Amino acid sequence: MNKLLVSDIRDLNDGIYKISSKNNCLDLNILGNVTIYLINENIDKINLNLKDGSNLFFYDFRENNQNNISVNINQVNNSKVHYNYSFKNSEDCECIINNDIKGNNNESYLSIRNISNKGLSKIIINVKVFEDTTDNIALEDLKGINNGGNVLVEPNIVALSNEVVANHLATIGGVDKASLFYLMSKGINESNAKEILLKGFIYSNMDDFIKTGGEDYA
Repeated sequence: MNKLLVSDIRDLNDGIYKISSKNNCLDLNILGNVTIYLINENIDKINLNLKDGSNLFFYDFRENNQNNISVNINQVNNSKVHYNYSFKNSEDCECIINNDIKGNNNESYLSIRNISNKGLSKIIINVKVFEDTTDNIALEDLKGINNGGNVLVEPNIVALSNEVVANHLATIGGVDKASLFYLMSKGINESNAKEILLKGFIYSNMDDFIKTGGEDYA
């Protein structure tokens, strides 16, 4: 059965927003300096439209993701986006992020962290820098840990302009054995040591607001 996508459309001006939505599609127009927190929300599709001169920090954290998710990021001129997505999964899931850079002097940084506890986690990042554009930066940083499941990453950058800085980094592995041994040498049992390392990894591109569960902090 096909899922009916119900959209929640919002214009966001300067500010910090913790977003919750009963809909499974989120359309956001970014109009200034905006920080967004999405914590354990069951949203399948996110559309981010950055207006000229806008800056966006987006933190998306999902403790147990059970959905396929697609994110579309559109940039025109003089915008910056940092999209930070961390999630764990216990069944097959797919994350597709499409980032179109259609103008000049934009920055895009896409940082993904995933722990696959079971099933296949598939992460596909598509960044397209359009022709006849200048002074754009496009960076991808994808990291996954196989923790009983499997992670597959596909970092793609299509640069149709010569005047662009573009780079991608992708790593997949297990829990670092040297770090695990170090913690165990300090008297921490293997199970707790592994949990510490996994927690540090999944929070590595989040900030303190996410780490405190979305509660206010000093």
